[in-house]
Amino acid sequence: MKMKLTLLLLPLLLVSTSVLQACPSCSDNFTKGSANASVGDSYSMSVLFMLVVPLSILSAFIVVIVRKMRAASR
Repeated sequence: MKMKLTLLLLPLLLVSTSVLQACPSCSDNFTKGSANASVGDSYSMSVLFMLVVPLSILSAFIVVIVRKMRAASR
C-alpha cells in the first residue's frame, strides 16, 4: 500500500517544483534586468566551466590511450 502511495505522490512532488522559492539573494541574482543579473550569469558560467573541464581532460586521456592501443596492435 505504501509503495503505491509513493508512486502516486512522487510525480506530484516532481511537478510541483514551481512552488519552491529560492532565497532572496539567489532569486535576485538570476532575475533578468536586475542590478545583480550579471552575478547569476557568472554563477551559471562557472558551473558550466566546472562541468566541461573534467570531461575534456577525460576525453583527451581516452583519445591518447586509444591511439596508443591502435599503434601497438599494428
